[in-house]
Amino acid sequence: MLLEDSHIYPYIKEYLEEIPVIKASKGEIISKAENTDKQIYYILLGTVKIECISTYGKKVLVDIISENEFAGQISYMRKFNFYSDCIAETDVELLFISNEIMSVLMKGYEFSTFFYFKTSSRVYQMYKKMLMNNLFNQNELVSYYIVNQSNEDKFIYKSIYDMCEKLNISRRSLYNILNNLEKNDVIEKEQNGIFLIRDIDYLIKDSCKVKAFLENEY
Repeated sequence: MLLEDSHIYPYIKEYLEEIPVIKASKGEIISKAENTDKQIYYILLGTVKIECISTYGKKVLVDIISENEFAGQISYMRKFNFYSDCIAETDVELLFISNEIMSVLMKGYEFSTFFYFKTSSRVYQMYKKMLMNNLFNQNELVSYYIVNQSNEDKFIYKSIYDMCEKLNISRRSLYNILNNLEKNDVIEKEQNGIFLIRDIDYLIKDSCKVKAFLENEY
């Protein structure tokens, strides 16, 4: 996406010389959890994942954000600490907004409204995901994921790790669910990370409550 086409452009066009575009490769940490510099980034291209790691080494996927969203240690601006890493899920291009420029921009009503709208919307999405993991069982969540990611009766997954991360589920639990679906002739595993969907009606019925919760609109 061109900078001129981004949602943020009208608010920063007078400060472009002080807001560089930086690039990060897939897997690169953009902002570490322990960083307290409050640096803010704006995504022009690619996807960033927000990940929290417990003292016991457990990883929790907090959020996945893409183009036209803010990233970085945003929680510090609200006097909180989510203690999360920002990691490039794909190759990314980002606007780097320093503390000094951010302070100037936030004094303007239009930019501050834009910033708070963007970031508060992400908080609601994160909260909704947390509710989803508590309201529905893992079988329902996996069924919804398969239906939502399928195409022409085929479900192609990038990796088991990726599915576990997005669904916040252990590998053991996920393998058990997939094996049971295979045993009941709902899906059939092919090679190269492909499942053939043999009973889409079962998956739709099993995931209908998750779909109603996630896809409802006010």
